[in-house]
Amino acid sequence: MARLFQASTIAALEKGHYDYTISIEYFMRNGDTGIGTYNGHNGEAIFLDGVAYNGCASGEVKVMDYPQTGVTFGAITKFNSEVPEFKIENVTDLETLKRLLNEQCLTLGPNYFYVARIHGHFNDVTVCSSYKQRKPFRPLDVVRKEMRSYTYKDLDGLLVAIYAPKYLGNVSFNGWCFHFLSDDKLKGGKITKLSAPSLRVKINSIDKWEIKLPNSKGFMAEPFSDESVDSTEKSEAEANPTKEDKKVTEEAPAKEEKKVTEEKETTSSEVKKVENEDESEEACSIKPVPKKTKIEKEDKKAEPSQKVDAKEKDEKKEKDVKKESPASTAKKEE
Repeated sequence: MARLFQASTIAALEKGHYDYTISIEYFMRNGDTGIGTYNGHNGEAIFLDGVAYNGCASGEVKVMDYPQTGVTFGAITKFNSEVPEFKIENVTDLETLKRLLNEQCLTLGPNYFYVARIHGHFNDVTVCSSYKQRKPFRPLDVVRKEMRSYTYKDLDGLLVAIYAPKYLGNVSFNGWCFHFLSDDKLKGGKITKLSAPSLRVKINSIDKWEIKLPNSKGFMAEPFSDESVDSTEKSEAEANPTKEDKKVTEEAPAKEEKKVTEEKETTSSEVKKVENEDESEEACSIKPVPKKTKIEKEDKKAEPSQKVDAKEKDEKKEKDVKKESPASTAKKEE
């Protein structure tokens, strides 16, 4: 399979980094068929059969001289024209074209690159392009609003299309991207709308990819979003947990189980407490006869003996009085 050479990234383009990344001459040493844009986001580039064309915002097509300027963003390959050709029919719009290409072209699946050359007669085709930007460069979403569009009807032409895997995100193209060049080389640009009764397709599968990043100070200092990196690291962490992660994962259910058990025990004890309180209340409502204690019994036993002792003392006193009476009487008489 072939190799795809890419200059810069979609992310850099979106942020407004329009300085040229590589010269046209060096860029085209890597292939003869491709798409992109030139220095300052000047027009839409169509690289075909070793020639660099520019679909300008003025509506005309120019051939770019090698020393003239550089490529800001683009991708190119050495296209193998010997591959079999096939037809797709009833192409009513751009989405239909993408669907038909996906069904017929992605022979190895959606995770590879593909470059297609699509030729035929078009009922209508709409292309867009932008004028060259001046510094300070504005983001691409601002520039898009100022792009010029042109619609052409009943003409023959060629689409150069590149497909990039979606997992690359904003590093490369997101799915399919199409640039158009008429057979007379007078009309061209980036496709936004089209329709055709029948188109002939040749496609190359790409399993090698090389990228040249910009050397500008702006690109070096740009704080690109790292959301995709964070999500990738998260996915890798989930797929390959560390020993510590495994330990935490194993401990979590045990802790949860222990917590549930404690809650059950607490609930059980609370229920018992309530039951005991209910029993206490019932017990209070029925006043039981108190049991006699040992001391109380002993006290009651002691009461009769105390009465007997007192009686004996009284009888003794009476006897003493009787004994003393005659003696005391005799004394009194003396």
